[in-house]
Amino acid sequence: MSEKYFKIYRSESGEGYLGKGRLFLIDRPGSLAELASIFAKYGMNIIFFHYNRSEHPNRVLLEVRSNTLNALQQVSGELVLLNATGGQFPAPRIELGIVDARSILKIEVQLQHRPGTLGEFARLLSNHNANVIYMAYHEDISTTSAHFSLVAQDAGEVDRLLKDINELGYYYSLICRGAEQKEINDIIGLNIVERFFFRLRKLLDTDDIERLRKIVNSSQRISDSLLQFSREAGKHFEIGDVTTNILAFASASLMKTGERFSYRRLPTLDLEDTRFHAFRLPTGGNLYILEGYGELVMIDGGYGIYYKDVKTMLRENGLEPSKVKRIYLTHADSDHAGMSGYFAEEYGSHVYLHADARGILNHQNRAWGSDTPLAELNHCYTLLVNEFTKFHISRDWVPYKSENRERINGFRVTDMFDLAGHVYKVLESEGGHVPGQVFFVSYDSGLIFTSDYLLLVESLDAEEREILNLPKFMMTSTNVNSSLFRHEMEMLKEFIFSFDAEMRGRNRNAVIVPGHGDYYSCERLR
Repeated sequence: MSEKYFKIYRSESGEGYLGKGRLFLIDRPGSLAELASIFAKYGMNIIFFHYNRSEHPNRVLLEVRSNTLNALQQVSGELVLLNATGGQFPAPRIELGIVDARSILKIEVQLQHRPGTLGEFARLLSNHNANVIYMAYHEDISTTSAHFSLVAQDAGEVDRLLKDINELGYYYSLICRGAEQKEINDIIGLNIVERFFFRLRKLLDTDDIERLRKIVNSSQRISDSLLQFSREAGKHFEIGDVTTNILAFASASLMKTGERFSYRRLPTLDLEDTRFHAFRLPTGGNLYILEGYGELVMIDGGYGIYYKDVKTMLRENGLEPSKVKRIYLTHADSDHAGMSGYFAEEYGSHVYLHADARGILNHQNRAWGSDTPLAELNHCYTLLVNEFTKFHISRDWVPYKSENRERINGFRVTDMFDLAGHVYKVLESEGGHVPGQVFFVSYDSGLIFTSDYLLLVESLDAEEREILNLPKFMMTSTNVNSSLFRHEMEMLKEFIFSFDAEMRGRNRNAVIVPGHGDYYSCERLR
């Protein structure tokens, strides 16, 4: 047997011996009882025990005290027979196993400090088919107190287990039973996917377990990305379960589809031969339509998960989706570009995007091409949000031209498009928010599309603000270069003031059209 998994030491006092183990068990009811019985058989007292299923569902850390070296050596042989020392278990896959919070029990139990007591209690748990997902005991902290998190088959079995614990005379403190959502985060032993499941259940306010299970298990890639995100986030954050926040952010849209879909239509603007339509979707970015000469041009769109609902929304407002022949995207984030591919697929719409977005899409990393230290965290974020919101973009999207036509207040004009005689210039960002970001401005219509820059914060309700702030909490900022983003904000403001002055000279007002919230006038910006 490799000494890597069970080591024997002479006690520092010179009396007796210590055995320290890093053992591996099958994650099922009864495994703990089987292990504990081996040490009890040889009269050994367990003085330290740690098991946390969320860290590793098979690994147990323990320390035992023995009067003789021979007994520890015999135990070592039995551990080999139990296959507890070989470490054959591969890196665990994170799967959904616990779906009913009513079957969860968290208790502190007083056990006599003598060989065999842990095994006796473990056998009691096994008799009720209760699986230990967390256990902690340390002789130096308390010689009699052990902490357990358990999962039984159902709530009824929890009742029967507690009844037996009482009748057998165990002293215990009930810390949590049938955990409510506020207590879920305190249950050690639940894995990332299970925490997501309970969070999602609360968000969707449903007891449809199979529907929730289907969402969670829709792709193993989600589970893998959750695990990767959690590990990567741990390198940058000291506190907080950031995975809970990304799940809240990504799954919020699931509540708003179909019958629960709602939107806000902002007042339509008549701009000579064109009309400007603005729609605020439930979550994600706004969707804008320019209408002229029988053609519809879309500027950005929301999450792909809203595609069917958006088609209905457009028709309700006298806009035929099949007439959307061109879609111009400000950047490749899922809340702006996510549904464009569905329009291209069904109606042959041409999708336009900055050339630097190719790296973002190919590598599924919204920070690709930047030098942010959070690049890998952004990669995990992109994978998760794209997966949950059904991101889809056309493979045949067209990159904007990269010509250096002119500069406007430091921004390079690389391309342009027109509708009904109105020309829109494509201004290239310097990459503060995300690589491949552009803005659109038209001196004919007076519109300037600022995307995720210069939002009218007071137009956002509390829920919208919370959703927009969640990514900031998860990644410290949604901007791959925050200082550059702030610099670009000032550049945009300065340009908009001069743009508005020119529009006023033409008896018009500049209209600032952000990616979220209401459009507004330059006066509001001042």
